[in-house]
Amino acid sequence: MLVLCSACAGERTFPTSDVERADPSVTTFHSRVEHAWRQFRLGGGLNVVVANRDLPNAFAWRVATGGISSSPTVMGTTVLVSSNDDHLYAIDGATGTVRWRYRAENQIMSQPAYLGHLIYVGIGNAKATMYYPPHVSYVGDGMNKVEAIDGATGIESWWGGLDGTGMPSETLVGNTLVAADGNGTVLALSARDGTFRWDSQYDTTFSMTSVADGGDGHLYLTGRFENAVYALRAPDGKLVWEHRFSPFAGALGDEPLALTPNAIIGMYLVPLAPGQFGWSVTQMSRAQQHVFALEKRTGRLLWETTLVADTGAVPPYNQAAIPLVYRGRVYLGSAVAPYVTALDLHGRVLWQLRVRGAVKGGIAAENGVLYFGDHGGNLWAVDASSGRAVGHIATDMKFNTGSPIIVNASLVDGGTHDVIAVPLASIRNSQPVDGITRLSVWQRIGRFVSGLVPRRDPHREAAYYKKQ
Repeated sequence: MLVLCSACAGERTFPTSDVERADPSVTTFHSRVEHAWRQFRLGGGLNVVVANRDLPNAFAWRVATGGISSSPTVMGTTVLVSSNDDHLYAIDGATGTVRWRYRAENQIMSQPAYLGHLIYVGIGNAKATMYYPPHVSYVGDGMNKVEAIDGATGIESWWGGLDGTGMPSETLVGNTLVAADGNGTVLALSARDGTFRWDSQYDTTFSMTSVADGGDGHLYLTGRFENAVYALRAPDGKLVWEHRFSPFAGALGDEPLALTPNAIIGMYLVPLAPGQFGWSVTQMSRAQQHVFALEKRTGRLLWETTLVADTGAVPPYNQAAIPLVYRGRVYLGSAVAPYVTALDLHGRVLWQLRVRGAVKGGIAAENGVLYFGDHGGNLWAVDASSGRAVGHIATDMKFNTGSPIIVNASLVDGGTHDVIAVPLASIRNSQPVDGITRLSVWQRIGRFVSGLVPRRDPHREAAYYKKQ
């Protein structure tokens, strides 16, 4: 395993303004004192900004993983990262040192949630066990489950089985853990010990979406085949309403939703020509991106906007973009075209910025600046008001669906193989961080050599012997 830390971490002094955040539109998660991370990107507008006085004001490090498909979580001074190499990593936020790693029986693509000392992740993969668009799809083979892991030791506490993939990010509603799966099941378990509470079945596929707690007694999530947004009662999972889209639409099963007090913001793809499965959005077919808003109370369509520039070939996986609501605007990238778009809350396009690759992951924002990575390997700082690029850094990795979070004055983001922490000022000033944003030749050689040595997983072994 390769762990790199830069000397540019800076002093540990932490101005009060940085802790409290000068941006009034930002809700700060104080990981030093808060003991529950309840849902994907903290829910709401999906903007993740974390403060912790016990971490440096700005820090830089790089940790080798198998690539990440979700978003990091901060638990105290520990950064939790779910990885495609079947591991959950617990990383020291100050130094990038791996405190422990837990090995699962399948890929971990959900963002970790936690309550107290227990961390929750979904286990599963993207392999389709049945695929017949636009009628039916089941996703996830091998071991599919939701697991609770002890945050101090990295040892499994309990697990609950799922019928399909556990890639959708779970949410905590009080002391209940709610998870959706690739077979259309929504399952609720006791967060303490995994005791069954309720489940609901829907004729759809929940793949890379998330269960969003609206704070209004309802849960919201998207599914594909049927293509719909669902509102469920949080206490028992009963359907409140569903809003269906065209059976030929795409990306809905992959997409987390952003919420405002009155609306649900999402996107989907519309096919422009028939492909392998007719008019369904499938790999390499051409499609165009649409953005929509639904009324939270009724599911009624408030508006829908076609993004004409966001047209292109559909990738085989991760077809969605993740919306952000910030300062009364909606921001999102695209999986089919290298653009980031800003819209007002009535669906009017305000600006579009062409970047250097698809932007499938989320966007983090603070003090009027958007931060994100693209599939071309670039980290961006963009003026949220005008759409002007403030700065960018070219890296040697691609940013896919691993979505960034802001921790103090650094951006933590994940891409192919690695997760990195980069000071926000470095991105704004277009200043690469040696050994972090791009590996040297000797670092690449060291990575290759370290990859030849089998890794032991002592915490996994401890969990095995404990079960025996």
